[in-house]
Amino acid sequence: MIRTTSLISDENGYKKYNLFEIHETLQDIIADDYLEYSSKNFKKDSYCELMYKKNFYDKYDRDKYKEVYEKYIDNEKFVYSIIDYDKYVKFVELNETIENPNELIISYSVVDSDGVKVNFYNIGIRDIAFVF
Repeated sequence: MIRTTSLISDENGYKKYNLFEIHETLQDIIADDYLEYSSKNFKKDSYCELMYKKNFYDKYDRDKYKEVYEKYIDNEKFVYSIIDYDKYVKFVELNETIENPNELIISYSVVDSDGVKVNFYNIGIRDIAFVF
């Protein structure tokens, strides 16, 4: 696993950091600006909304697919914020078969200056494939 942190806020000395733990195999699909996620510098809101419209809103009825909405849509748009679509397409082309897909995980947490860690997402290649 590759562990990466970045400062996302500093209010009166109380700091919060993004903490990403990314399986080495998935490093190739990560967006260049993924460390901006959840910070004031994050600028992908409209892109995320467009991707959700294309891949979910226009395809799935909210009442019929409640679980899909709960897991992928009503939640923050995490996957589209950190995964680069073009890199993902290349990854799929190069990896027609994936051995041990349960190992290909991206974990996202926030850690504060007191050392408290809150895990928000654990997504695997199956989740990523579903949203793309």
